[in-house]
Amino acid sequence: MSGRRQHRWRTRGIAGLLGLLLALAGSASRADDAGAGTPRGSRLKALAASLLLPGLGQRLTGHPTRARVFFAAEGAILIGFVTSEVQGATLKRSYVEYADRFAGVADAEGKPDWFYRNLGRFTSSEEYLDEIAITARGLYGDDLAQREAYIARNAPGPDELWRWRSEADRQEYRDRRQASRNALRHADLFLGAALLNRVLSAVDAVRLARSAEPRHAFFYRPGEDGSGYLCVQWTLD
Repeated sequence: MSGRRQHRWRTRGIAGLLGLLLALAGSASRADDAGAGTPRGSRLKALAASLLLPGLGQRLTGHPTRARVFFAAEGAILIGFVTSEVQGATLKRSYVEYADRFAGVADAEGKPDWFYRNLGRFTSSEEYLDEIAITARGLYGDDLAQREAYIARNAPGPDELWRWRSEADRQEYRDRRQASRNALRHADLFLGAALLNRVLSAVDAVRLARSAEPRHAFFYRPGEDGSGYLCVQWTLD
């Protein structure tokens, strides 16, 4: 349970002035603490810092050990992401070059993903065309115009024809492509981990900033009849 409770005492004259001075002194003390590098109560600052770099919010709230944990996690995630991206790109070049050499593709570089997928599914472009014709017949029946239009839309171009030299070559291509896709999926997982690390760091930093806020404060509140109140307020968790 959290909340704020106040107690106040009616004061007059010198007592009221003393209460006002106490309140001002407390405010000045808190300002000095903030200027000394302890950003008490700066929840928004801690939140923004942690979202920018996990651990920075902990550093700003005066918890270097916790900060190092989030820094280390972020470093490991960054290394994992870069490694997976590089592996994925390297393996993609490998299977593209393999298709050039063993499937007779004129130029396999820069083709759409459906082309690379079909390279692994079919032994040749002729086999792929047969599959397209069967699909067109199933979709459009005796409508020859629609069937021909479908085949024209999906048929490979002159520079997209292929024929694997052997089934073993096609399987090797499939294995290389799958390895590349797995590496790129790992890179996506590391991106998710980076987001999660920021959320956890932000939540932790806001909690730390909140716990660093003063639990009580003195302040002076004037009354309508010329008197005043010396108040104390504290937070209950």
